[in-house]
Amino acid sequence: MEKSSKKQVVAFIRELKVSRKIVSFDEASTKQAVVLKLLSLLGWDIFDVEEVAPEYSADGVTVSYGLRIEGTVQLLLDVKRNAEDPDGLRKQLVALAAQESVELCAYTDGSNWSFFLTSARGGVNQKQCHAIDILEQKPEETAADLIGFLSREKVAGGSHIEAARVALQNQKRKMAAEILPEAWNRMVSEPNKILVETLSDATEKLCGFKAEPDAVDDFIRRHRGLWLVENSTADDESQPRTPKDALLPDPPEAAGESSDIKTRKPEFFADKTIDSFTFQGKNFPVKSWEQMLTTLCNQFAVSHAQEFEKVLWMYDDHQPCFTRYSDQLRIPEKIKKTNIYVETKLSPDEIVKTVGDLMTEFGYGHEELVITTQ
Repeated sequence: MEKSSKKQVVAFIRELKVSRKIVSFDEASTKQAVVLKLLSLLGWDIFDVEEVAPEYSADGVTVSYGLRIEGTVQLLLDVKRNAEDPDGLRKQLVALAAQESVELCAYTDGSNWSFFLTSARGGVNQKQCHAIDILEQKPEETAADLIGFLSREKVAGGSHIEAARVALQNQKRKMAAEILPEAWNRMVSEPNKILVETLSDATEKLCGFKAEPDAVDDFIRRHRGLWLVENSTADDESQPRTPKDALLPDPPEAAGESSDIKTRKPEFFADKTIDSFTFQGKNFPVKSWEQMLTTLCNQFAVSHAQEFEKVLWMYDDHQPCFTRYSDQLRIPEKIKKTNIYVETKLSPDEIVKTVGDLMTEFGYGHEELVITTQ
């Protein structure tokens, strides 16, 4: 695409991001004011139904658009707002694309875009090669992604498929790296034959005698809490309970004054030093207020993984407390298992207020958090 066209795409995305009108659009408005405008800026003739075919249908399944090059469908695009079963609609879209020998398809509600490589192995989730969030990503990044996957020039040349393959491969590498802690935790949590044999052989090399398998197994079980890493990506339900508990130190004797945040206003903590906090009956010693904030954020990111992105809408005096872009914050701290950062350059009372807002957002009572201060 020409530089002028790229600038127009960036400008339009920036307008959507700033105005946020897209949030209030219904499906018809989303198609007209967002999707068709983007397709036009990306080089498609939206007035030619042979090129941008509306309500593309095959075998009783209909999606919003079929994008054609010289009469052949090259990409399917489905636009849905407030769908009751978005997962089912994505699955239907991918199945239709595969049936029609279309390698790339996209699903969007206007602001969130998901791209699927139909030739990839696995289910729908494994076929998703890229995702875009217009309201959260930088306009320049969003424009580059949309141009790479959706511009008529790229689609006509076939390079959109290569871009999808590269994106999927990068996603797999990242996923594998992120899942390593979970794989490690599972390996040391439930001793397996290979681990037992490896440790037994190492013992023989050191002293000339192999340790008995039962002795090795017992050793691993007694010490596994020392080897576990905290940033496991497994859900609470799939993690072994005993090893996770072993990560937590024994609760210390309470020192100083303890107050729950229901009976004390945030201002009460403004000039105090934190020793520890207790959340839902479990005590956490901390060295700073910032550590309490990040510890709870990490907890909520695991226990509310499916809805944790709600924090991106939390603001303090019109400044974001959470964002995907670290350069928007003064002292950002990345929340584990997410691509979200939290602002840590906050006063004690601001941190208590932020934590209270988080607890309210995720359905906890403020009496469930007790803070011990000096």
